[in-house]
Formats: sequence, C-alpha cells, structure tokens
Amino acid sequence: MRHLSCIPIYIFLYSIYRLVQTAGACVDLRNLFYIVALSSCTLGVYAEDDLRKAAVNRQRNIIFNNDGDDAWVADAPATPEGFLNVRMNHIGSGGVNAVFYCTTQSFNSFTHNSQLTEVFTGQGNFTPNNRMNSLLAAGTDPLKLAVESCRKQDLEIFWTLRMNDIHDCFSPELLSQWKRDNPNFLVGEAADVKRFPPEDPRSVWTFVDFSRPQVRDRVVEIIEDVINRYDVDGIDLDFMRHTCYFKETAWLQPVTTEHLAMMTEMVRKISQVVKTASREKGKPLLLSARIFPTMDLNRHFGFDLEQWLKSGYLDFIAVGGGYDPFTMPAQDMIKRGHQSGMPVYVCLSASGMEQRGVAGSAISAKDPSVWRAAAANAWASGADGIMTFNLFPQLADSSATQAARLLWEQMSDPKKMVGKDKLYCIENLGLQSAKGYMMRSVPYEERLPVVIARGASVIRVLPVADDIKALNDQLKALRLRIYLAELKNGDQVEIQLNGKSLPISAEKPGWLAADLSSAFMIKGPNKVSITYREGDSPQLTVGSVELAIHYNP
Repeated sequence: MRHLSCIPIYIFLYSIYRLVQTAGACVDLRNLFYIVALSSCTLGVYAEDDLRKAAVNRQRNIIFNNDGDDAWVADAPATPEGFLNVRMNHIGSGGVNAVFYCTTQSFNSFTHNSQLTEVFTGQGNFTPNNRMNSLLAAGTDPLKLAVESCRKQDLEIFWTLRMNDIHDCFSPELLSQWKRDNPNFLVGEAADVKRFPPEDPRSVWTFVDFSRPQVRDRVVEIIEDVINRYDVDGIDLDFMRHTCYFKETAWLQPVTTEHLAMMTEMVRKISQVVKTASREKGKPLLLSARIFPTMDLNRHFGFDLEQWLKSGYLDFIAVGGGYDPFTMPAQDMIKRGHQSGMPVYVCLSASGMEQRGVAGSAISAKDPSVWRAAAANAWASGADGIMTFNLFPQLADSSATQAARLLWEQMSDPKKMVGKDKLYCIENLGLQSAKGYMMRSVPYEERLPVVIARGASVIRVLPVADDIKALNDQLKALRLRIYLAELKNGDQVEIQLNGKSLPISAEKPGWLAADLSSAFMIKGPNKVSITYREGDSPQLTVGSVELAIHYNP
C-alpha cells in the first residue's frame, strides 16, 4: 500500500543524496539513502513502491557496458589490483552513473565464481592472458571486484547476461561443456559451418534453442544464482547479443505466437526471481533488457515487448544493437517505454562507428566528433541516457582511457555537446547485414547502400540534432560528402538538401562534396536527394552520406 506521508520524506532524502553526490562525496550515499528510506518504511512512513520508483528513475546519463574482457587484457598483473587497473578504476567522475558488467563467455560459462555453472579459466588463442585462476586463488572474481569498485565510486552496477552469445562459433575454446553435452539443445550443428556460406545465418550453429524448456529454465537458474550471491543492483537481459533464439530465425522466418509466449513466460519468471531477491535483501533490485528499437522487430525475433511492458516485468530498457547509431528509429520504443512509466536508454557501439567497405570515409570510432553526433541524435530522440558498448578505458594514463572518459563526460549531457564538432552520417549497413550472425536484425531499408539507375533519383534522411542556424555565429565550416561507387569523370549527378540544389565538386575518387551555409540545414531530419542524370555507368551505388560540422573554439 502507498503511504502518502512518504512523499515529503522521499523528496527530502533524495535531494540531500543528490546534493552531496554532486559535491563529489566518495562514500556510497545511495546505500545510505536506501537504508534510511527502508527504516522509514518499517516505521510505516515510506512505502516499498516509492523506494523502487526512486531506484528506477535514478540518474543514468551514461551506462558503461563492460563486456568483461578485462578478465584477460594483457599488460596488467594477474592480481585483483591489476584487474581493477585495466578498466574499473578509471570510470568514476567521468559522466558514468551505472555499470553493466558482463561475465558471459558462452551459454552456461562465465567469468564469475559460479556455484552452479562453468567458470571459464581457459587460456587459449582467444584468451591467452586469462587471469581467472589467479583471481579465484585470491578469493575473488571479476564480478565481485567490479561490484566493490562501483560501491567505492558510488556507481550503480548491474550484472548483464548475454542471452545467446555465439562468440564460441568463431573461437571454439569458448564453447561451454554444457553445449558440448547437449548438442540437441542447439539451433544447428558443427557441420553447418561448412554446409552454409558465412553470410547464411544457418552457418552460425552454436545458438541455443529457446524452444527447449531446459534452456529457458537454465537461464532462470543462472540469474537466481547471481542475484542471490552478488551485491548487484539489478540484472540486465542482453537480448541483442546475439539475436537468434529459435530455428525459424536462422531460416530468416518470423517466430510463432507459441515462441512469443515461451519468452514471455521466461521473462515473467526472471522478474519474479528479481523481485523475490529484492524483498529478501531489503532493497530494490531492478530488471532491465536491451532490445530492438521497434515493436515489429522485437516480435519478429521472439520478444513480446508490448506484453512485457504491460505486465510490468521490466523496470527499464535500452534499445539497439549499436550497429546503426546515427539513424536508429529509437523513438518507437522510447515513446512506448515512457508511456509505461520507465526510462529508456539508447545503445551506441564502436561497432557502428565505421563505414565498412567505403574507401575514404571519415567515419571512425576513434573520432570523438562521430560519437558526439550519434549521442546528440540519441538525446534528441527523447532518450533518458546513453549506453556505450565497446568503448573502454585501457589501463591508467592510456590514450584509450583518456578518450573514453572525455567522451563519457561530453555525451552525458546534450548541453555539453552544443558548439562542439560533430560528424553525422547515414550508415552503410551492407557488410553488417551480410554477416550471418546478424540475422538481418539491422535492416538497411532507408539506409545505405542504395543503387541509383541512370536517370533515376533516391532520397535518404540524414538526422542532425544540431540547431546549426541558431549556432551560425559559431559555425566555422559545414561540409557534406557523398560516396558514389562506379562514379566516373563526366557523370552528371545532382544533389539536393532539403529541396535546395548543392554546389557539388569532385573531392577524391568516388566522392562528391559541397561546402554549405547554415541556411541549407534543418534541426532534425534532413532530406538528401541524389539524382544520376547521365553518364557511362548504368548505375551508381550510394555508399556513404557524411556531414562534418566544425565550430569556432
């Protein structure tokens, strides 16, 4: 039951917590806040649902998704201190509010000291520097150390479970004994690697088959073991790593209604496990999920998000695999999540900060302006924060650590990115979509590449969060670049931006460019029209559309 008298107390306690946290206190004030609140609950002036609501809506400007590779990164001692010095010691006070720590190596194999599943201690070609044996001998493990580090830095920490990771298909040393002992629980078999070409989803054989109740039950057991034995703040279900859960998906077919019901029942059980542990531990433990950005995509792969949200199984969600960070249609799930009263975060990954296969592209995960552009679009879409994927510190004082901290700090607040250089693009998803394990989970309709026949036109939308007209006094340079494969000297191409023809010129082989004024731009969706009027080539392929914005210091 909700007690109305709890509201003023909640506001007072949370205000004190935020004030002291902003001042840079090192103690774990969040836990102190929860303890006082729970004490108030005992006295009948604070309700459990208000405490949970406070936990759900706490500030998460940046969620750092740590994939757990710090368990075997080279050039660090095989000690607890060496482990922490790889990544975990370098994340506080840099814009990060929460850490999602992953220990998944394969289904049923992890780098936390499980009493239920396999503990991955292998030192093969993929993980020659695995320090797990040394950490276990010291009485600890990566998840335990990550939790302790986050407590010292006053950071929220979730254990993130990769629901169907298949790195073991490419690195056999990761293949769990559970999979070896239960080949009938897998979507395919080892011979499929040679039976089908790499671009065929059926070649990726190590996915577990969630139509098997033994698989779904094992997931619930694994989560129950972790949440009862580790002092995490919640569990994250990473359904994007990777995206096949039923054999139909490997055959590029939609799943059945029965499959949707199976996954919903599993999520219901997981939600029950988390809520039971929350009551037993006397603090709110949360359940999140990383899922697709549209309801149609979720249903296609087996996730009845509409039912999950309606039933209250999840406390918040993150959207996207990170492969289309600039044009991802995140607004659908953001709107639905907000309608259900939950925060929604957008996932940005270094994996999507490249234009693979496009010679001369300026898009690179090493360029801060690229991350800033993607983050600005995410905030503009209504996201409550950013999850970063494959963006890691890498030992003290390293350039990777400096870059990650700078990006986290800037991306944590859209106001901090105003007037800073950005590089927007429309993603080229050709090579990504052709990979078998992608299962066509990132469709490139309305993206790139796209073919233009001679005499024809195509239109693509370039989202730009910057209000360039309002920042005209700060604008130093604005340049649009377009890559056209097969482009030859003499080919006549017209490019329009928001209905205005551009003064284009050849920049380098295959590339056309135009220097623009702010008058050409719109804050939000910008329509790029490309017309191939005439030339020697029967067609041109648009491989990249890139907009570089440079501001005066």
